[in-house]
Parts: sequence; C-alpha cells; structure tokens
Amino acid sequence: MKKSILFFLFILLFPWIGKTQSPNLKFDSITFDKQLEIANRFIECEYYTQRAVDKFNKLEDVSSTDWFSFSENQAWHTIGGISDGNSFRITQHVIFDSANTVSDYTGISDTSKLIASGSALAQANLQFQSIRDTSNLYFNTFIYRNPDLTVSVWFLPAFQPSGQAIYGCEWEYVFDKNGINLLRQNKFTNKITGVWIGEPRELWLNYRNTDKPTLGSVFFAQYFRDYFTRIRIDTRISTSTTKKETSGKYSWSHRMK
Repeated sequence: MKKSILFFLFILLFPWIGKTQSPNLKFDSITFDKQLEIANRFIECEYYTQRAVDKFNKLEDVSSTDWFSFSENQAWHTIGGISDGNSFRITQHVIFDSANTVSDYTGISDTSKLIASGSALAQANLQFQSIRDTSNLYFNTFIYRNPDLTVSVWFLPAFQPSGQAIYGCEWEYVFDKNGINLLRQNKFTNKITGVWIGEPRELWLNYRNTDKPTLGSVFFAQYFRDYFTRIRIDTRISTSTTKKETSGKYSWSHRMK
C-alpha cells in the first residue's frame, strides 16, 4: 500500500520536479543582435528613400514608382523603377555623398542585382495590396538580401497620418536570388495596437504570444525610442528593454521571466 501511495505522489510531482531541475533558459542574444542590425539598416533605408522621393516629387509625378535603398562601398544609393508585374525597369538611381547630398548616379552598378531586388519588391507589393486595403494602414517597405542570396521584402507598419505609431503585425516575402519566384511568406500578427506620440512615458509592447522579440518589435523600439523614456518588448518568456543612458547613448537589457 505504501509503495502505491509513493508511486502516485511521484507521478503528481514529476512535472514540478522536472521543471525545477531543468536548466535556466537563456536569452537568444545572437538572434536579437541580428534583428537589431537589420532594424537599424531599415531605419537608414527609410531615411535615404524618403530623401530621394522628396527630390523627384518636386520634378515629376512619381506616384507609380517603386523605391528601395541600399548601401554599397560605404555609400547609400536609392533606386526608383516602374514594374508591369513581370519586369522592373530602373528609372532613377541616385547616390548620397558624405554630406548626404543627393545626386544622380553615373557610375557602374550591378544592374541584374538591382533588377532582381526591384522585381521582388514589385511582386510583393502586388500580393500585399489586399492587406493594405483591408487594414487601412500605411506600411514601410524594405528590401533585405539574405546571406543565402535570397531577397526578402518586409512590410512593417509606418507612422500613421493620425499621429499614431502602430505595432503588432509584420510580413516577409522571400524570393529567389533573381527576385522572380516566391519561396515562402512569413508573418506575425498580434493585436494591432496604436500608440500616440506625445508626452514621454514608459511603453510596454505586448508580444506575449511569442517567445522572442520579432524584427518588427525591435524596429519599432529603435525607430520610436526618442519619444519614450524607455520601451520594453514583453514576450512570453522574456522582456527586452531599451533606454537612454546619462551619456546620451541607448542600451538594451534582457531579462528572462
């Protein structure tokens, strides 16, 4: 009888025993650092793309032009092009000098690589249009060439005309190196939340339905960090916090729950 009771108690306590004896989870800093690098790159891309669009908007109607920016040989370039759905034709190519002055680029470039990126962007825009129409949100669009040479087109919520910053959804379309064949689509959708930009305060981003910060959450924190005293990304198993130090520099800290 005693053996039966002891066995029964062991079965009841086994999950608790296993949990206490399991090693502590560690924050995935490698993935986070890579996301931080890409997020910072996207912020730079948006800055240079907007500079180029502003330049051409003063000269002509560029409403049907697709744009993307990239860094090469320590200089930033922005490409504008027109797509008919099957091909991409470059119509503008500008470069920024060390003083961030924009001018037409007349040098040699890898046209096939640029067209591949433009084709991926044009196709992704076509597929994403239905989401734009149903969400009634403005999105930033970014191109990223992955280490395996595939082309990713990212859609992240932009700062809205209403004065709200939006988080909680993001999409990635991954194409082959030629920007023609769609290989896969990745998405993260949470409760879409709008945040008013105004009085500085601490902001918690609700990502508690995932175990790790997403690229979109890191981008949001990096992009809007000047408007808040600190921003925390709250996931199921960790919190990641960015804040401004007394030195004026920003830092990140991570804590497992």
